[in-house]
Amino acid sequence: MPETKLLIDALATNLGESLGAMTGTAVRCMPTVGEATVDWQVPVQVGGTGVGTVWLGLSQDGATQLVAAILGDPALVGDADIVDALKELIGQAAGAHVHGDGKGLRLTVEDAGPATAPVLPDAQHYDLMVGTADPIRLVGWGRTIAGLAPEPARPAMPAQPSAPPPPTIPAAAMASPPPRNLDVVLDIELPITVRFGETQMTLEALARLGPGSMIDLARSPDDPVDLLVNGRLVARGQVVVVSGCYGVRVNEVVSPADRLRSLEL
Repeated sequence: MPETKLLIDALATNLGESLGAMTGTAVRCMPTVGEATVDWQVPVQVGGTGVGTVWLGLSQDGATQLVAAILGDPALVGDADIVDALKELIGQAAGAHVHGDGKGLRLTVEDAGPATAPVLPDAQHYDLMVGTADPIRLVGWGRTIAGLAPEPARPAMPAQPSAPPPPTIPAAAMASPPPRNLDVVLDIELPITVRFGETQMTLEALARLGPGSMIDLARSPDDPVDLLVNGRLVARGQVVVVSGCYGVRVNEVVSPADRLRSLEL
């Protein structure tokens, strides 16, 4: 996806700039092509205006060479140094992007570790040119989708003239008046429950439950989940992943009158 490519491009470029600042040497990040071995990878969880995960990876030799550019001697480089250096460099690269062209994104850099995530066929390759040393091959891949757009700023409301006498309210509109004390309780925090499904079990089946037991909810993973407040349904939505955590994107909201009744204490 174009957005994913732009994000990986930015992270690779910013990583080169961070490495140059730490080594005092000009570092160029050059897009390239070809195969590359990935022994180390760093996941970056994406949230905010984008949702997903991207990875940056290097070979063992490339990671050692990168850290040696900072420490000055490859013999001083251990696995712990690689973990610390990669998280620091990519963390700086992510922070620079969020405060620059990536405003609205949340990027969470996780610890570097041995490569486990498969490199996608459309992975992007870069050569980090550190002085006259051999280039360090960097690989980036992943998938992101559009996330929650930031709420636009609301314009200031102009001063209102004295309100005219209220109009006559039709009898139909007065059938379900909101609670009179609603303004008093609006700042009270209420627990929201996400219901994936429900079923019924006999007491005997319940007594036999143990680790490894399977419970059939008779519900497809693609079905919307229910959002409950005080046990009352207020909305339905789709399960998403935001910054590595589960979330719900609301697709359907019940009527305002039903939502107000859900808040009754």
